[in-house]
Amino acid sequence: MHELSALGLTSAQEDEWRDFFGSGRVFVAPLDRTAVRRRLRVNAVVIGVAGVVLLSTVVTFFAVLFLHIGGPVTVLLLALLTIAAIVLLVRFVLLRRRLRAGRASTDDFLVVSAEGIRLAGHVDLPWTAVIGGVGFDERGAALPLLRGPAAAIERSAGRVQSEFVLGVRGVRALRDAAPRDLHGIFEVIGAHGGIRVPVDTMVAAENVRAALAAICIAGVRSAVDVEVTSDRSTIYTRTLALLGPEKPAPSGQG
Repeated sequence: MHELSALGLTSAQEDEWRDFFGSGRVFVAPLDRTAVRRRLRVNAVVIGVAGVVLLSTVVTFFAVLFLHIGGPVTVLLLALLTIAAIVLLVRFVLLRRRLRAGRASTDDFLVVSAEGIRLAGHVDLPWTAVIGGVGFDERGAALPLLRGPAAAIERSAGRVQSEFVLGVRGVRALRDAAPRDLHGIFEVIGAHGGIRVPVDTMVAAENVRAALAAICIAGVRSAVDVEVTSDRSTIYTRTLALLGPEKPAPSGQG
């Protein structure tokens, strides 16, 4: 599969990107701070509602259980509602943890050059430290009709639809050196892992495709195995591989 198949760039456009980085220029995607703040507010509202629902459900559950109000069906329904509320609460708390990267970021969220990536103004990632990467953009993906309203709320509250997953050598040291609000974009398992670079939740919509293309083209120029794809199976398998056990650096690289 071509490394930029999902972006639909022509050969001429790809050559322009290669010339861009070959001439020493730098791509910058500014942080959309207003959008980040809006998503954080929506996220806080959803978490608050989920918390109220969870508390009410737990209180009702124990009242029914110990005061013998209602029958087994009522207890079962309340138990299921409690589990659903817990899942919802945890999901949006995790989304908020990733959104907090916008709080720590400088005005330039993503800076890409022939040498590497500077993320949120704090994380410097040379291409020699990158094992590989896979990017995707699912903003235009079709959803079932009944899934639409829930998906809209999730997007408004910080669910990422476009990101670049990077496998990174020495990821634990990078995470520990970064501001705490940036820790939510790191995936660290033992001594290995990577970074999930959120794109559509951090930069303006018109900069999303350019950000994905910049990471991919600059990475390929530096002989890093990166691609942008819309194939979900590829995204899943590559993400697992990239965040898995760390691979040794290729010979000849620093």
